[in-house]
Amino acid sequence: MKYIDPRGIRKIHFIGIGGTSMSGLAHIALHKGFQISGSDMRPCTYTERFEKEGYNIAIGHRAENIPDDCDLVVYTAAINSSNPEMIEAARRGLPVMQRKEFLGYLTTLYPTTIAVSGTHGKTSTSSMISMMLLHAGLDPTISVGGTIPDIDSNFRVGSSEYFVTEACEYVDSFLHSVHRIAVILNVEEDHLDYFQDGIQQIRSSFLKFARIVPRDGLLVLNGDDKELSFIKDECDCNVITFGLNQDNDFYAENIKYNSQGLPEFDVIKHGEFYGHFKLIIPGQHNVLNALSAIICGDFLGIPQDKMSHALMSFTGAKRRFELRGEINGIKVFEDYAHHPTEVKITIEACRNYEHRKLWVVFQPHTYSRVHYFFDEFTEALSKCDFLIMNDVYSDREANFWNVSSEMLAQAVTDRYNTPAVCISKFEDIVDFLAERVQPKDLVLVAGSQSINQVAFMLVDKLKEAGLEESAATSIE
Repeated sequence: MKYIDPRGIRKIHFIGIGGTSMSGLAHIALHKGFQISGSDMRPCTYTERFEKEGYNIAIGHRAENIPDDCDLVVYTAAINSSNPEMIEAARRGLPVMQRKEFLGYLTTLYPTTIAVSGTHGKTSTSSMISMMLLHAGLDPTISVGGTIPDIDSNFRVGSSEYFVTEACEYVDSFLHSVHRIAVILNVEEDHLDYFQDGIQQIRSSFLKFARIVPRDGLLVLNGDDKELSFIKDECDCNVITFGLNQDNDFYAENIKYNSQGLPEFDVIKHGEFYGHFKLIIPGQHNVLNALSAIICGDFLGIPQDKMSHALMSFTGAKRRFELRGEINGIKVFEDYAHHPTEVKITIEACRNYEHRKLWVVFQPHTYSRVHYFFDEFTEALSKCDFLIMNDVYSDREANFWNVSSEMLAQAVTDRYNTPAVCISKFEDIVDFLAERVQPKDLVLVAGSQSINQVAFMLVDKLKEAGLEESAATSIE
């Protein structure tokens, strides 16, 4: 990890400041006494927030965006050396640092950094832990990959020793973190454009992440995940496992779901009843996420009633199975799912709702992910009643694999007889759905990038059609 001497750094320029993570890190930097500037390719919610706060954020990347008195340039992984601002930084001999390195630096400023990792569930779990700390009055600093409704932001600047952050394995980003508590939720193959040796390279990376935890720290490990079982014996810190199997240190039993798939369950700690918990977000995967959060809370001495209340009030991070509207009995959800396991879990959650027909709109992210998980995507997407595929969104690679959304849609129909179409323009997707959906239908708009706009547009279109908006509905 690169070392920053704060005495020599006054102003930091962020290339890609509109990113979810970068925007939060820039705000934390402000709290730590740095001055900031930034740029992004297009305006967004985060750039608009900076502007409302009085900061001049440049739209578009140009050499002149970097202030004359800049001391450090921080950039996202999507930015390469041909970017005009990177060229300008090199010309002026300015130090540059990737986002992952700057986040690593920030973790050194907090004695108790809690880093949440895993292929799936990082945002939900880090948000749950954040909520527990907030309910316990521990005043944490927070940086997560989605908006937490209770703070209406993806970040929070606190004044205590606690820092809750997501720890992403892509390009080994999380190995720059210095954390006292680490959570590993699950491990699957993903980001194979970087992890070209597959699961063995990924397992090795997660082991290195786990070994960062000091002896007096805590590693929270999914004991049901076969790809993680070896890690427990390779670490010197406290290791606590969780899962559904009874050989875990913490496990959930007597899990019950209501008609909307919202669970309640008993938690068993070292063979003894620990407590009963309820969630207002659906799915077994969130039971496991909550278990890992409960272990962190227990380690930090948070009272059970505070943890229970935090979980009962957590409605989920934004873009995680979020209800965008219910018009004339037609429910429209959006979700960030972009890995086939996430897509499968989210579609299963949808099917727990009473519905007439389930429509899924999906925008794949990166050609490499479509290529390496083609069969898995095909199976996961087949579980709906009608599939609408949008074009592959790829912001960091060319289509070396010659794959397409059309190929996925055709495979879903050929293998599973699920009807599917490909539509490129968001407006055309909305028109297609508006002409066909009926009362009691459920529409899921899934993908990690711009496709969520379709959910908003569809709700507006249905309202314009004169359909009656249902009373405010939530997944509680």
